[in-house]
Amino acid sequence: MHVIEDIHARPDAPPALWDDLFPPGLLMELERHPFLRRCREGERALEMLRAFLVQHSYYSENFTRYLCALMSRMPSNEDVRALAMNLVEETGLDRPHAVTHAELYRRCLAEIGVQPRSAPILAETSALIESMFHYCRSPDPLDGLAALCLGAEAIVPTLYGGILDGLRAAGYSNEQLHFFVLHVSEDEDHALVMRDIINRLLQDHPHRRAKVVAVGEDMIRLRMSLLDAVLARHPAVNG
Repeated sequence: MHVIEDIHARPDAPPALWDDLFPPGLLMELERHPFLRRCREGERALEMLRAFLVQHSYYSENFTRYLCALMSRMPSNEDVRALAMNLVEETGLDRPHAVTHAELYRRCLAEIGVQPRSAPILAETSALIESMFHYCRSPDPLDGLAALCLGAEAIVPTLYGGILDGLRAAGYSNEQLHFFVLHVSEDEDHALVMRDIINRLLQDHPHRRAKVVAVGEDMIRLRMSLLDAVLARHPAVNG
C-alpha cells in the first residue's frame, strides 16, 4: 500500500539536475503559467480544473501506449527492463490487488465530479497526443526519451503540484486526490531512470544534446498551449 504524502512545497527554481536539458527559464515559465498560478492562488479554479481534467484524460489514457512505443525503440534489453518498471506500476502489476493507474485516474475524476469524454477533445489536446506518439515512435530513441522524460515525467511536480493546490483549495482531500499525490511522489524516479539512459546515449554523441533539449521544449510548449486553451475558456470572474 502506498503512503499518501502531503506535498505542498515545491522549489522556487528548477532543480539543477535538469538545467542542461531545458532552455534557461522554461521550467520557471511553466511554474508561473497563469493556469497554474490561478490554481495555487485558489481563484475559483474548480470549473477550470474540471475542464482541464477532461482534456487530460484524453492524453493520459494513452500513457502506457506512449511508454510501450518508446520501449520498442530502446537500443538494449537493459533499457527496456529499466523502463518496464514504470509500465509495471502503471498497470498495477507491482503489488497484489492493485488497480491500474488509469483506473485510479477514473476514480479520482469521479470524486471531483468529472466524466471522461464529457467534452470534445480540443485541438491543443490532439496536438499534444499526436506529438507524444510521434516522438515515442521515432527510430531515434532520444526523441521518445526527451518527449516522455522532459515533456511529461520531469514536470509532474510542477504540473500536478499546481493541480493539487487548486483541488485542495476546493475542499478535496489527499485520499480523493490519490492519483495526483501518488504521481508527484513517484514520477521523479521515473524521470531519473530516463535521464540515466539519455546521459548514456549522449556520452559518445554530446552534439545530440541540442536535439534532446528541442524535443523537451516542444512538448512543454504544447502542454502550455493546452493550459492556455482551457484558461481562455474559463476566465476568472471577480466579485
